[in-house]
Amino acid sequence: MKQFSKAIISTLFVAVFICCTLSVVVAQDTEVEAKGMGLKRDDALQDALRNAVSQAAGVALTSETKVENFVVIQDAVSSRTSGYITSYTVTKETPFPDRYEVTVKAKVSMVPLKADINLLAKSVGGIRFMVMYDARNVKTEEADNYEYAIERVNEYLSGKKIRYIDKSRFDQLKKEAQGIMQTGDTPEETYVQTLGFKADAQFIIFIKKIGLTTKSEAFDTRTSTKVTIEVKAYDNCTAEGLGTVVLESPYKSSQSGGIQAGIADALKNNLDTLMSVFNSYIGTWVNNGTPYELRFYSCGTYRDFRDLRTKLKADNDFGGDMEIVSMENFTKLNCTFKKKPDELADKILDYADQIEALKAKVLDVRFIYGRQINFAPQNVVVPELQEQQKNAGTGTETKPAADQGKGTATPKPAGKGTQTKPKTTPKPASTKKK
Repeated sequence: MKQFSKAIISTLFVAVFICCTLSVVVAQDTEVEAKGMGLKRDDALQDALRNAVSQAAGVALTSETKVENFVVIQDAVSSRTSGYITSYTVTKETPFPDRYEVTVKAKVSMVPLKADINLLAKSVGGIRFMVMYDARNVKTEEADNYEYAIERVNEYLSGKKIRYIDKSRFDQLKKEAQGIMQTGDTPEETYVQTLGFKADAQFIIFIKKIGLTTKSEAFDTRTSTKVTIEVKAYDNCTAEGLGTVVLESPYKSSQSGGIQAGIADALKNNLDTLMSVFNSYIGTWVNNGTPYELRFYSCGTYRDFRDLRTKLKADNDFGGDMEIVSMENFTKLNCTFKKKPDELADKILDYADQIEALKAKVLDVRFIYGRQINFAPQNVVVPELQEQQKNAGTGTETKPAADQGKGTATPKPAGKGTQTKPKTTPKPASTKKK
């Protein structure tokens, strides 16, 4: 009888524990109502769920005392709904001739959401965008249109409270580049990344081309025109191109406001799409780890770095392709890492000390530029690093949000994409190999 009583008491205890646990879980959910739009019902539903996560992320972020690039983090988290939405109900759906609208009530799990926000805040907090074009490849009579486009994009970033490099700084950099990077002497990617490096910008919005398309209408008695803007997105810390987005304005009568009115329409209608390229990219950092580019100067041979890569692959905090690009006294390794930059630097130094050839070099961190970490032996003078350090701190920034804080990133040399060939290894102008 006593054993039976104990069994009942144990069962009741377990039941009470489960109920208490469930009540805590329920309390950690936030219910929000959100509307989404899309060409199809599924598109509208996914948009509604993303908006639901965005609302919940806004609630979580406002509870923080200070978060830099608030909107970037909010949008990046919202780009991925899996793991956050515990349940949802469609409360309204309306088909229109040109779109579909869906309204949902969704429960968002705040525990993983807040954890991911904190993770991204460490990586995204100090980032700055720079909007630019290659003045070497733009006709003088068309330059005003590119300048106008830059101003409109900067206004958009300011309205989103995203940190960006002021246009006056870009104008200064263009002057500095004159006589150094003439048309045909320096590849476009290197030009873009060099100016981004000098401005201390981690993400670049590069306006590659602004064009006009004209068509006849009304029995060829008049014409209409649309503006097309080709924009490239770059992660300047890892020298990676994130993609190209084409922004278009609607067709309008050629008498309606001119090309700059078309530029304004193209940007107004499509800048959210452009920013989604960056947001989706940043959102992947939650699961995959934050992307880093590790640069080593005068350190060792390919064989030594192959041993280092093997050690990184065995560490669960590291990931990515870990492709080694090496020539002469320069080696580059791209990877992802799930903790803070200083912890990554510590691990690299610790693993290097486990490889005899690298240990003998006594590696140290020379400087960090965003998510690029540069290593070199303590007792070795590296001209490339000296040039970078000379340019360090030259970047200025615009902080549209109040008290956004200053970044501590240090600039980097120009580089090509992740498949960089040896010839693109940054070197002084007098020694750079073609």
